[in-house]
Amino acid sequence: MASLFTFENLYRAYLDCRRKKRGKMAALAFEVNAEQYLLELTRELAGRSYRPSPSFCFVAKNDKHREVFAAEFRDRVVHHLLVRRLEKIWEPVFIHDSYACRKGKGTHGTVERLRSFTRKVTANDTRRAWFAQLDIRAFFPSIDRKILLSMVLSRLQNEELRWLSETLIFHDPTTDPVFTCSPEKWRDVPPHKSLFSVSFGKGLPIGNLTSQFFANVYLNALDQFVKHTLKVRWYIRYVDDLVLLDRDRHTLQRWTEEIGTFLQNTLKLDLHPNRRIIRPVSNGIDFVGYIIRPSRLYIRKRVAEKCKTAITDQTKGMMKRRNDCVSMVFMPGACHKLYCTLNSYFGAFSHASCHRLVQTIFTKNLPLRTMFKNKEFKVIKRWSPPFRSANLYTQYRFFRARFRGLLLFQVGCYLEMYDKDALWAVKHLGMKRIFPRKGFYARCGISMKRLKAFSKKLAGQHAMYVFQTGRMHGRILERVAVRMDYCDKSMKKANNQ
Repeated sequence: MASLFTFENLYRAYLDCRRKKRGKMAALAFEVNAEQYLLELTRELAGRSYRPSPSFCFVAKNDKHREVFAAEFRDRVVHHLLVRRLEKIWEPVFIHDSYACRKGKGTHGTVERLRSFTRKVTANDTRRAWFAQLDIRAFFPSIDRKILLSMVLSRLQNEELRWLSETLIFHDPTTDPVFTCSPEKWRDVPPHKSLFSVSFGKGLPIGNLTSQFFANVYLNALDQFVKHTLKVRWYIRYVDDLVLLDRDRHTLQRWTEEIGTFLQNTLKLDLHPNRRIIRPVSNGIDFVGYIIRPSRLYIRKRVAEKCKTAITDQTKGMMKRRNDCVSMVFMPGACHKLYCTLNSYFGAFSHASCHRLVQTIFTKNLPLRTMFKNKEFKVIKRWSPPFRSANLYTQYRFFRARFRGLLLFQVGCYLEMYDKDALWAVKHLGMKRIFPRKGFYARCGISMKRLKAFSKKLAGQHAMYVFQTGRMHGRILERVAVRMDYCDKSMKKANNQ
């Protein structure tokens, strides 16, 4: 049988590992000498001398504080190498309705599957039905590594796979980790959820690909028990969150007790005592960020509030008011970050009934609706040309068609005005008219060094400042709007259409 530890296999694992992360510092540092690093890994693995490097340890906060151990990039390559092979062995074993960390599954697949369950159990919302929602207490820190290893090895004949699986499962990430956040943050992590507090031989680190895959292997015994022993028809699991549906509440209560007993006796795990929920399906199932009902799907309130908070934080300071005038500054970096945030949240909102929520978000945030347009949950930048401009005149026409006030364009070290704007500046500001560029009939300008003083002269005027980003956009430098001034409601209304 061909060896697993070859340069070709490691190179494929490296390509998988860097996918969508090629711009990260760790990936870039590895890529500089990728061939040398991969050859070293090949020799270490083939000689059975490979040992994982110290992990980076920090506390992450999403809805709760979590202790995370992030492996070095070289170790992540090895993780991909192992999981790539183990998936082929274990995928046929897993039940269909286990949805975490599996190709073609994910959160949206989970939601659609659970919605189909709710429609079936309620006969399209015409019959009363119940659901039980269960959560395993401190799942990752409570995994017994000996039990896990016996499960993994039970289906492995290849000695290389067996050795590497054992090496990674029994690696202790708490040995000499590199702490990348303040030690004070560990005060927010409950002791029973920290690997520094668990007993020897317990726990897998949150943050590694292998941990996510091994979690599915560990709970596969539970999945098989629920489907084949309890014979639950409507059951779905996402990591350590379980949902069971039935038309009889007492049946769900019995299943809950039997699942709790099975977890304790077989996997040495416990159900969370405060998260054993049995309610009518009509109440909605709060699962993977959504509230799921047979006929409707809503976003979780906490997710909506996080979106609003993120938008408020990122738009803070963008708008300044002085008397009747408003000045908005949206630099390309901050604008793009907000653009990514919006598209991320709106992508999740697009699967649910959230049209009114999105409208409210745009209505209540002036900088937001000034910078962007919303089209069917897709955010579009108002002041960044979506096409490759052939010349400066093409860029100017894009902004001219969308803004009625004065346009000021950065061209190198100068700020220029064209056509009717240039004629107005010559007449009212005493600026000198200069030879026009191709496509224009008038031009005037000032040095960028005089921008601050010149902007004061334009106080009370509707003006937009269009600056260069430094990137090429076709055959010309890319330009985007970075500042907008307006002073009455009519202009504000015109630019919100």
